[in-house]
Amino acid sequence: MTVAIIAAVAMVATDVLGVVMVMAESHNRGWLAGSMDTAQWLVGIATTTISVTALQGHSVGEKVLVVGLVSAANLFGTKLGQLLGQRLVPESSTLPARVAALEAAIEAKGA
Repeated sequence: MTVAIIAAVAMVATDVLGVVMVMAESHNRGWLAGSMDTAQWLVGIATTTISVTALQGHSVGEKVLVVGLVSAANLFGTKLGQLLGQRLVPESSTLPARVAALEAAIEAKGA
């Protein structure tokens, strides 16, 4: 049980870091993206090691628990990463205004 919980926590951390990394990359925040990528790699190696070790040497019940908890951690870790990423990598406040201006210009030419 303990191994499965540790694997799930590590998976949540991996997903959170990965989602924030992608959000940072999409907003040209290279240092933040690189930091998240490095941290994600370290946690990802730990996640893989813990999961593979559990799948090789424990009871069937423990294996099922690891697979189930890590799978749930994938889902909830991604959502948590998206929520944290919104705080760390905010949307550009000028983007909606720029899109509206472009749309108005296109409509003005067409009219």
